[in-house]
Amino acid sequence: MPEALQNGDFWRVNSYSYPNPFRPNANSQEAWTTFCSFYENDQESYRSLKAYWQSPEAPRRIGSQAVESWKAAFEEFGLLYVISRSDTIIVTPAGKQFYDAVEANDRDDFVWIGLNLLFRYPLQGPPRGRSRSPAHSEADLLPYRFLHSAMRDLGDYFWWTELERILCQVFSTATAPEAVDAVRDLRTNPSRVEDYPLPVDRREGAFYNSLNQVANHAGMNHLVLAQENEGEHYGPNEIRRRHFINRHDISLVSAALGDTTSLTDCDVSATFVDRLPAAPVFTEEQAYFDYLGAAVPSLAAAGAAAKPEAVAVAGDTVFVLKSGEHFESVLEGDRERVVEGNTHTLCRVGRSHRVILSTDLDWTYLVVDKDLVGPTAVRLSLRRARPITNIEPIETLFGGDDG
Repeated sequence: MPEALQNGDFWRVNSYSYPNPFRPNANSQEAWTTFCSFYENDQESYRSLKAYWQSPEAPRRIGSQAVESWKAAFEEFGLLYVISRSDTIIVTPAGKQFYDAVEANDRDDFVWIGLNLLFRYPLQGPPRGRSRSPAHSEADLLPYRFLHSAMRDLGDYFWWTELERILCQVFSTATAPEAVDAVRDLRTNPSRVEDYPLPVDRREGAFYNSLNQVANHAGMNHLVLAQENEGEHYGPNEIRRRHFINRHDISLVSAALGDTTSLTDCDVSATFVDRLPAAPVFTEEQAYFDYLGAAVPSLAAAGAAAKPEAVAVAGDTVFVLKSGEHFESVLEGDRERVVEGNTHTLCRVGRSHRVILSTDLDWTYLVVDKDLVGPTAVRLSLRRARPITNIEPIETLFGGDDG
């Protein structure tokens, strides 16, 4: 197993199910009913809501600690929050969109909003003091974004064995491509499964329960991800579970990851995992929840975002970025540049790609880092690479304007 993935830790997420009213089973409906109780008490007392769930008027009894767990789950999903030492429930702008999609009986809009919110969630969690573990406190990974990116790169599915033994041990964007390569290797050589040890001594208990919620949340409670339990790809001693993206939702998943609505629009891009941005870092709760629950742009707006052209330069694919259309310059040094743009605009650009900036037609630049800096904003850190020796074909792309 790659040394970078041997950290002896695994993802821990909140322990309650995703609210999905489009699925008729009791688990989904109870989660939705619980979310609605928070929604109906927007700007009201959290303490009073706790009391309601312990009263005879509630549809079922939920203890105070269980209400806390539900709140934490809904916060993870970007739907609402209660600031520490506050007593006020705040439904986020995206949480209101989420509710409105259900009122309109618009399943696809519900999925679009929910996925966008999940893909913002950082493994670090909210800045509330003690972290789940040192690995979580230092993580820069967006776990649900990574898991769906990995599935898109791996045939739109994962085996439970792969989640347990490899994927759940990824805590940084730097090791994400290595993990996907490890899954590919293991699929080709399933007899080597013991070369990828579990991060715990036993599957049962907290480890299984947490990963079960990862799958539940990532699939929006069996809405986006389907499950089958019949394959034995890794032998009789491994759990027979395979999760895969519903065919109907593949285009929505791709769009939420930053592609346009057509599955072929980003053919020249890097793999989905290579294009992962690193998570933002927050020190204040309010800033964190403002980011996590910001309104989600419509699917139409995401599809209409301007995409940079790709050109061949000396045998390499190079992306042509226009100032004011694809990026705004944030910082300029002698050999470095930092630019920001919309996540959907810069969807195709991954680490190690080369780009040409309309503000500097003398050089190409290499992408060394890609960071999510807001709910819909990404920052590229660039380092000067090769000089541009033939400027004429490049200038035509900019209309003769140097930006």
